[in-house]
Amino acid sequence: MENTNIVKQAVILAAGQNSRFAPFIRQRHKCTFPLLGEPIVAKTIKSLKLAGIEKIEVIKSPKDKEIVKIINDLSEEIKGVKIRLYDQKKPLGMGNALLESGIDFQDRFLLLNPQQINIDEHLSLLNMQDADVANSRNVVLFAQKTDQPQKYGILALDGNKVKGVIEKPIDMSGLSDMRILGIYLITSGFIEFLRSFPISEYQFEEALDKYSRENNVVAFEDSKPAVSLKYAWDLFSLTDYIFGQFPDKPRIHPNTQIHHTALLSGPVVVEEGAKIYEYAIIQGPCFIGKNALVGSYCKVRKGSVLEEGVEVENNAEIKHSIISKNTHVHSGFIGDSIIGEEVRIGANFITANRRLDRKSIRIKIKEKLVDTEMSFLGAMIGDGVKIGIHCGTNPGVIIEKDSIILPGMIIKG
Repeated sequence: MENTNIVKQAVILAAGQNSRFAPFIRQRHKCTFPLLGEPIVAKTIKSLKLAGIEKIEVIKSPKDKEIVKIINDLSEEIKGVKIRLYDQKKPLGMGNALLESGIDFQDRFLLLNPQQINIDEHLSLLNMQDADVANSRNVVLFAQKTDQPQKYGILALDGNKVKGVIEKPIDMSGLSDMRILGIYLITSGFIEFLRSFPISEYQFEEALDKYSRENNVVAFEDSKPAVSLKYAWDLFSLTDYIFGQFPDKPRIHPNTQIHHTALLSGPVVVEEGAKIYEYAIIQGPCFIGKNALVGSYCKVRKGSVLEEGVEVENNAEIKHSIISKNTHVHSGFIGDSIIGEEVRIGANFITANRRLDRKSIRIKIKEKLVDTEMSFLGAMIGDGVKIGIHCGTNPGVIIEKDSIILPGMIIKG
């Protein structure tokens, strides 16, 4: 994407508790979750560089050391971009994060969530389709249509003029079907306006609602893909987007060991040091990370990610799943599942990934049932879990980190 030059400063909101991201609630933000060999936030930072951003301010939690390491590791790739980190001492919402950060805000800056890995595309589209709005001094909210308004911030509109912002509305009277994407062009004037509101979880949204009623705020209808990262299963949307950018043919590092009987087809990426043994079948799009191992007679199906150091032994089938760093799978079937780091899974492990009645799968998060709106969803297994032989899981099961599952158990909920 070409350099857009709309703004030069970006603020990434990467603090908060991540309490809905079970079972991957770590001492680091969910945006540090590695996907296809690289943390999500690293992809976003590189996209900001492509968009011509020169200053990136990252607001993080005080205990998050991983994001510091990620940014340090990026230093060579993002030369010319100045990155600063700020701590939000307590998880008191977006408004508090901005006001307590101490950032020297420019007259107009980009505010975004850390999973916007294609932010350069969004900014370029705005610049091409509405240069006057892009280069104005107005607050701009990137928005898309939704049929699930109860999940998002929804706009009241007069043309493209925002006349109100309601967070997760129940009553849609006077509202459009447009939701905020988590991408904003914000002015220093709005930041001063925000200071007059009391601290609360929705301080930012309440201030934005009132500000839009009294000032010129514009909605830009954005057609580029944008994903949320609220629940762990949202990772599938991110991987699907990334797979959509893959080349049509396999991309295989020269330093790999692939047996001549193995069959690789479609957009497959195989990283350095990976080993693929006899009669394995790899169907793209999929990603085989550094030093990963796919054993004899294994089948890795479309949409699957095996991160660095993953070992999948003989006669295992992986379907549309994310398996994190240094996890070991002996044999069985893993479908539509997300497995954390350093997990060990014994022989003949089976994830059920669809209800018998074919209804969408609901998961209990923070004592409330959440409809995933997915009819295919397996298990989400936290870091360090150990699972014995001949075990299985029902659809939508969450196994918390460091759990031990004894041989022969079926995990139902």
